[in-house]
Amino acid sequence: MKPALIKGSLLTAALLSIALSPAGLNANTAQYLPTEARWCMAQGCIDLEIPKTVEQFQKGLMHRPAIGPWRGMWFRFLPAQAVGFWMHKCIAPLDLVFIRDGKVVEVKAELPPCPRLPCPSYKSKEPVDEVIELQAGRAAELGIKAGSPAIPKLD
Repeated sequence: MKPALIKGSLLTAALLSIALSPAGLNANTAQYLPTEARWCMAQGCIDLEIPKTVEQFQKGLMHRPAIGPWRGMWFRFLPAQAVGFWMHKCIAPLDLVFIRDGKVVEVKAELPPCPRLPCPSYKSKEPVDEVIELQAGRAAELGIKAGSPAIPKLD
């Protein structure tokens, strides 16, 4: 099964709909998706959950306790586009790894949770085709930085 790809302005619509939807803001349950991919590097492999529906993209890691050091969530976009993520209703801080064409273009590290609106949006500095959310501080621990290879693979 291929990981989901969110196309064009669908992501913008998805993020706006959660921002404006009382149901989206009041749904206080965490989602736990199966791990279906891995990002392997010299230090080990990170198991990746893959959101496939608009609702799964919207929810991301909201309401989840800190994820483990070898776990993450992999978001894919087609075509590559400028994207923004926020930490609304996240419980634990996260690192965002922005990727294009198999290389890290930017890491936004240790982003704090935002329990209530308004929340800042953390945007890619250029169009990207993937974003991986990791436990806060994990990108630095693993030496992940701009220019690092990033080629997750499906299990």
